[in-house]
Amino acid sequence: MGDKLTDYQKDALKELGNIGAGSAATALSQMLGKDIGLDIPKVSIVDVTKIAEATGRKETIVAAVYLRIFGEIKARALIVFPQDRVLFLIDLLMKRNIGETKEFGETEQSALKEIGNIIISAYLNSISKFIGLNAVPSVPALAVDMIESIFEAISAEMAEMGTEALLIENEMSESVTKTKADLILIPDKGAMEKIIKALDDAVKGA
Repeated sequence: MGDKLTDYQKDALKELGNIGAGSAATALSQMLGKDIGLDIPKVSIVDVTKIAEATGRKETIVAAVYLRIFGEIKARALIVFPQDRVLFLIDLLMKRNIGETKEFGETEQSALKEIGNIIISAYLNSISKFIGLNAVPSVPALAVDMIESIFEAISAEMAEMGTEALLIENEMSESVTKTKADLILIPDKGAMEKIIKALDDAVKGA
């Protein structure tokens, strides 16, 4: 479908991403007590088998917060962080000095899951309101591994999953540093078409 999108649909997807990013940035800023920027260089639809390549993280270790989505939109969602930037995110959440966190223990893992959950939920809420389809997230899980290995584990559910994913590339910034955080939404079979149609209807009716 990614290659078949019209320019109009591509613009609509980018706008959808911008709305979600704005909501996520506001939620993070309120939670962290700091101004957090979330810019979107690119929004695209990619084949699920090429996600690692599309994110530019092939054969690299990442930290991924993962959850299921239920409701009118049924999907899997992941927010993927570079492993070398994870401790910086935990510093922000736990109000530590940048560079203070040195280990990735149970408390730090819970903190990262909370950050991922906030970003994904903020996106979902904005997307749901914009296109008029409800989406309810599950409790988040965390995986730290090669990105290919993470997707191999998720693909065990491939019987339900669709073949395409919505990839929203984010640049998350704070006053002294920034990091990349890719949001990946993998709708179940037939759900991507449902999302695109709802997006078309929402934009035309605006």
